[in-house]
Amino acid sequence: MTLDTFTKKPNMSTGKDIAAEPGKEFVFKLKDGKEVGRAGTLNGFEGLIRTLPIESLEFHSSGKHFSAWLHYLKQDRLANAFDKIDSKGEKLRRDLLDAIKLNKL
Repeated sequence: MTLDTFTKKPNMSTGKDIAAEPGKEFVFKLKDGKEVGRAGTLNGFEGLIRTLPIESLEFHSSGKHFSAWLHYLKQDRLANAFDKIDSKGEKLRRDLLDAIKLNKL
């Protein structure tokens, strides 16, 4: 990932990626603290949601960690949608991805 990936902050409504500042990436972890992924952009975040262990997604979803990062990216509508998700297992993964898809429109 290049520095440009982190410094450009295009508008999500244009279909372009939204990037966090360096050092403000979303760090996916397991409950025991082991890091399993890191996303510096909204597209990277979405890609990791597709592939990471469900245990990590459940950990972050239950702690509202996703919505805090999304609010930081000024993606309030998506953050609010994530806050309403209360599912587990693969349904959680599908619900998160559906929320991203619906809020990119």
